Amino acid sequence: MISINPITDIKTFNSAKASNPVFKGGEDIDALLDTGDKALNENNVKDALQTYKKALSLAPNNVLINKKIAKAYSRLKDFKSAEENFKIYVKNNQNDADAWIDLGESQRQKGDYSNAMKSFETAKNLDGHNDVAKRSIQETQNNVLSIFQPRKAYEEKQSYAQNNLQTALQMATEYMTPEYMKSLADVQIKFGETASMGGTPNIAQYENAIKTITVSNTYKYAAPEVIAAYIVHESVHAKDKDPYTSIREEQDAYTIATKFWIENANGIKDPEMDYAADLYRKSPETLNKRVEEIYVLRDPSIAKTSPNHPPHKKTFFNLFKTKAASQPLTSYNVIA
Repeated sequence: MISINPITDIKTFNSAKASNPVFKGGEDIDALLDTGDKALNENNVKDALQTYKKALSLAPNNVLINKKIAKAYSRLKDFKSAEENFKIYVKNNQNDADAWIDLGESQRQKGDYSNAMKSFETAKNLDGHNDVAKRSIQETQNNVLSIFQPRKAYEEKQSYAQNNLQTALQMATEYMTPEYMKSLADVQIKFGETASMGGTPNIAQYENAIKTITVSNTYKYAAPEVIAAYIVHESVHAKDKDPYTSIREEQDAYTIATKFWIENANGIKDPEMDYAADLYRKSPETLNKRVEEIYVLRDPSIAKTSPNHPPHKKTFFNLFKTKAASQPLTSYNVIA
């Protein structure tokens, strides 16, 4: 998956802490929130939720904690409770487009399409380049159409997705070298259901056994530039034609996808890709460090290198252990 899952509230939260009197005894609250964030990152969502609630009891006027609680409820698919907490947050942060999107998604998941559209439109008005707002509006419109004309809704969505994927593939093909693309001639690229990692479905993944790159169905309405970035990422895995990945391989995949995004975003905003681009602009090493942190968290046994992604060209490999990492290679059914 190309998702880096950043904790986007940290900078805002620290700024609020410095000026907000509700942070008396702030060290205890900081510790609680750190614990909650760690639990959420490790997919211990119920533990995270309880920890956030305890923090809110100590700082009841800080709505940034409500936002964290809302995100935890969303992960638990308790969209009613998520909506309640997102509403508290946006009431005090009306210019936060991303929060309006989160609120709208909670409403959409409840089937409250009218209010979901209002929330998504608010986000779009705040940030006209936000692709998540745009695709969420289209998805909700299709949800409404499916109530009255399900067949038409299905056909329209499939047609849009097919054209969208073709455009994205063309972008990816033009970006990669002809030799590189030739090595992917036997790889199928499609929309479909994806596996979950850490409780969250992959945005994109590669399955070596069936030579297939799958982009999540939830991205059928995404801008082709966004989809193309994920295809470029997964193409790094697909080119290897093996069921192995490693920290180095994931770093290579993120790097090339991020470079594509920086050069081809065309002003479009996507939270995952923009986050990766911000890290890369600080330095390639900053992005690599964050990628390593994420994949070690997901799989502590992940090898540092893999057969086609060594730190040095002359590094020797066998199929059981990487010489550079001195640890076994793990075979994956899904590489994300």
